[in-house]
Amino acid sequence: MKNTLLVLAAALTIVSLQSCKETPKTNDTTTTNTTEAMDATDPKAAFINKYNAYVGVWNTVSPRVENSYSFFTRIINPETGTPFKEQDVYHIPPVPETSVISTLEKFTAEKPSIDELDDLGPQLVKAYNDLQTPLEQLSDYYKNKSYLEDDFKKSKELYPVVNKAFEQFLTANEQLGGEIQKIDLRLSTEELQAYKEEGLELLYTRGMLLNSIKKHSAPLYSAVYDSYEEIDMDSYDKNLAEMIEHYTAFKALAKDKERVKKEMNISRPSPFIILYSNLDTYVRESRNLKDLIKDPKDYAQMKSTVSRMGINFANSSHVKVIKAAEAVINTSNSLN
Repeated sequence: MKNTLLVLAAALTIVSLQSCKETPKTNDTTTTNTTEAMDATDPKAAFINKYNAYVGVWNTVSPRVENSYSFFTRIINPETGTPFKEQDVYHIPPVPETSVISTLEKFTAEKPSIDELDDLGPQLVKAYNDLQTPLEQLSDYYKNKSYLEDDFKKSKELYPVVNKAFEQFLTANEQLGGEIQKIDLRLSTEELQAYKEEGLELLYTRGMLLNSIKKHSAPLYSAVYDSYEEIDMDSYDKNLAEMIEHYTAFKALAKDKERVKKEMNISRPSPFIILYSNLDTYVRESRNLKDLIKDPKDYAQMKSTVSRMGINFANSSHVKVIKAAEAVINTSNSLN
């Protein structure tokens, strides 16, 4: 559903805005989430708090819903509300209760207004809440093989309810992604230009590094595990090489302790160990995905595993690259 929207652009915007406030971003037990609340009396801080609520939905909730929807549409025939074909196991992952949705609900009505996003907030909250319970019922129904007892009667009843909630969420979600992309492009461009003009080379290079990760990983948000051949691998390789170039430049600049102190107000020894580890993980997972795609035997085995057990059981996948990217973003934010 997301096409090729620049998802991690939103995460970069938060990094840039927060760098002015020296306020770290926190995360939940999964991936990129909303920030720890800043002083809401500061207009910029209030904007960040609210904007992060939308970004949290886009970066954590949206992939879960889309992953579940992909299984839902591959397994259930919309004309009958029953499976397309008989299988030993039917896996339709539910979507969990999450504080990200309640956080969005809280911030939607707060000031300042974000005209591009505020109409979407209530739609996303309602659709997600409408989806969660019936989808969980459908997931449990197939997991427990209850269809053997009622000849798929409950599946037929739940299908239209679940499908409607999916469609409502994904329609609003696609609009959300487009608006976040536009906002981020404006804000990140302004912030990086300011760094450059002020001679803050370390911060500028970090921004370029995160931008390159965003550029490299963005197409993966629209990827489907059994259609990796649709990924433009020439661009994938080129963008990864660009990311590594910025990474190397950042590490070189970060050796200057006086620069680190001046630009980031960090004086502790070895402040970038975790960031470097996460960046190395990102490069490794990116290369693992490429190797998987190039090896027909390994890729066929991966598709079989995912169809039976879910994407989290794959040794290499686009999801692992995305999660590695978000780990970099979170760690970078924590340095501010």
